[in-house]
Amino acid sequence: MRLFLLVGVMLVSQAMMAQIKMDLGVKAGFNYYGLDLSSAGKLGTTSYNSGPGFHVGGYALIKVSKFAVQPEIILSRQGQYFTTPYNSNLSTTLNYINIPVIVKYYLIGGLNLQAGPQLGILAWSKGDLVNKGIAQGLAASGQNLKDYVNPIDFSVAFGAGLDLPFGGSLTVRYNLGISDVNKYTDGSTPGNTTPSLSTSSAKNQVLQISLGYRLKKLGK
Repeated sequence: MRLFLLVGVMLVSQAMMAQIKMDLGVKAGFNYYGLDLSSAGKLGTTSYNSGPGFHVGGYALIKVSKFAVQPEIILSRQGQYFTTPYNSNLSTTLNYINIPVIVKYYLIGGLNLQAGPQLGILAWSKGDLVNKGIAQGLAASGQNLKDYVNPIDFSVAFGAGLDLPFGGSLTVRYNLGISDVNKYTDGSTPGNTTPSLSTSSAKNQVLQISLGYRLKKLGK
């Protein structure tokens, strides 16, 4: 009896392994990013705008039948642009090492839907600080924002993708931040200056368009 069970388990395992597809690859693309700021705590008489960025990294794909799991490691430039009555072309730049774990469902051919959680680790940050109060003016440009920004960010990613010939892929994905970027929400920022976040709740919002390329194929 035990022999029959062992043989059965081995046959099922071999059948599953025969269906598993594993890929290793790289990807890069365009970001259109911004920060969702709460109305309370914004810098007064200041306008906020989204802007362009980029992302680059690698992925591993594990696919069984119509489902796949794709963990990634991605360097992603995010943040926002802002303008005060006295200054224009100001920015808050947040560079993350993002680690999304994406679940894919294939509809037909290479067309797939995607969703999953994403962990972001702040690699470095830079921004323009203004005097406290109602946008009194530019105090310092290109400053390290580590004292103002939380080092860890959580978001949810969702979108769609298409597998292309010769190992290529196209992905359109939206990363919706669920954690607060700002260390000083509802509290006073240190010193006499403040970043564009001020004391607002701030959450990352990023639209990504990516091109990927499979470097290595494992399995069938």
